[in-house]
Amino acid sequence: MNNNIKVTFEDSRCVQVKYKTKAIDAIKLVENNLDDILGLKINNEVKDYNYELVKDSNIEFIRFNSVDGYRIYSRTLKMVLYMALTQLYSTTEVEFIATINKDQFFITKNLELTENKIKEIKNKMIEIINKNYPIMKKNVSLEEATVLYTASNDADKLENFENRLRSSVSMYFCEGMYNYFYGLLAPSTGYVKDFDLIKYRNGALLVIPDSNMNLKKEVKEERLYQTFIDFNKFNKVLEIENVGNLNEHILKNKINKVIQGSEAIHQRKLIEMVLDIEKRKNIKMILIAGPSSSGKTTFAQKLGVQLRLTGYNPITISMDNYFVERKDTPLGEDGKYDFECVEALDIELFNSQMRDLIAGKTVELPEFDFLEGSKKYNGNFLKLKENDILVVEGIHALNPILTEFTPAENKYKIYIAPIATLNLDGYTKISSTDTRFLRRMVRDYNTRGHSVERTFDLWKNVRKGEEKYIFPFVNEVDSIYNSSLLYEPSVMKTFAQPLLLQVERSSEFYGEARRLYEFLNNFLPMETTNIPVDSIIREFIGNGCFYR
Repeated sequence: MNNNIKVTFEDSRCVQVKYKTKAIDAIKLVENNLDDILGLKINNEVKDYNYELVKDSNIEFIRFNSVDGYRIYSRTLKMVLYMALTQLYSTTEVEFIATINKDQFFITKNLELTENKIKEIKNKMIEIINKNYPIMKKNVSLEEATVLYTASNDADKLENFENRLRSSVSMYFCEGMYNYFYGLLAPSTGYVKDFDLIKYRNGALLVIPDSNMNLKKEVKEERLYQTFIDFNKFNKVLEIENVGNLNEHILKNKINKVIQGSEAIHQRKLIEMVLDIEKRKNIKMILIAGPSSSGKTTFAQKLGVQLRLTGYNPITISMDNYFVERKDTPLGEDGKYDFECVEALDIELFNSQMRDLIAGKTVELPEFDFLEGSKKYNGNFLKLKENDILVVEGIHALNPILTEFTPAENKYKIYIAPIATLNLDGYTKISSTDTRFLRRMVRDYNTRGHSVERTFDLWKNVRKGEEKYIFPFVNEVDSIYNSSLLYEPSVMKTFAQPLLLQVERSSEFYGEARRLYEFLNNFLPMETTNIPVDSIIREFIGNGCFYR
């Protein structure tokens, strides 16, 4: 065996090291300052400093201004928070409820988070960070993990581990504290110096710096807050507060109650929306927007069913027919047509036609010919009758520039997304972004012939468009629809894991594919036969009753 390993860094620097050299020792040969290097990507996999090199390797540094860097930073801050709370108030438990503008909102049990208490916790966190305690990852037997978690009354983790048929688990240890954080942590507590802890509602916000390491000066009230609270309330009713509870219901063949309850929650919210629309009398246009793979297509059709039952006649208007001529389409930074930006739409035409329709005039709706890249007028005339109501769905539907000439009392704006999701444990919630990505990957593979790598490749620009064109308008909507389903991860495990295995180790997306695969390992698979044909999840896994 050749005992020499060639290590190539992201800037093309190379060193030779011996077999089983730790990554940190190889890095020290070329890098003096490690203060902002939170972790490593070694051959496209996220690894810690102590990873042993056994073959020629490419190493990239993970810094804060990356998706992986943000995850490591926020997890490490949660570890520091856990240490501070344990040292100050040993009997309290934490539950992270939501991510609000990338900050982490949490509540505590058996402890009222007053301004003074929060200040005390923050000071203890600063003390722990300044002492720069090393954080060590260890693989321990399930028996040892059971002893440790029994001692700390961390029952939700025990429930999960017992359902995972594993002989050992990885845990993080720091200055006598231990926990499991579903992903890599920084090498020591000193890496997360920038943070804030502020009072918010009945809990507190763990404030994460932005990509430039700046902390926000003010926190605005969020419309989404009530969605998180409602979701948690329904979780308790269905007795599903974390992944362990969900797995237990699958093991005991009680999952049908969870399916029925989850779908009933969706149906109830739909009915509440329609009643609200009916109460407002003057609504002539319903505007629906949400990020990719939120379930907008199925939602709009289910909403149409409820509207018809109330006496409305919903008429769908596709924003895709209002693109500007291809030659007038703006170009993106890459020099290619940018179909995601609001300027790609004929704003003036859309505005004038919507205004005319609501005013009772007849308009000829365009149909966009995507092959020729131009609008056609094929005699599709429309005049709204008394009970007609326009339903407009699209990425820019909430942008006021598109309906600035339509009176506010005639518009009803809806934001849809899998906003609130299930807890893995008190410190970790399932990512809404991961939920949507898995939905899109499964759907695009089955219906559009996209490879998994193609979905990964497109996702970065999709996310950029959402942050620019959808999220800024969420606080102005009339209603929010949480399209997540408690049982969804167990469904996606069956459909998504085989696809994730298609990503080769040589792919730049291998590390992310592996992270998602391991995330789905937390869930037991479930039978899909009893999922209703009108469920939003059917839009992605198939066999639904609506067009998708």
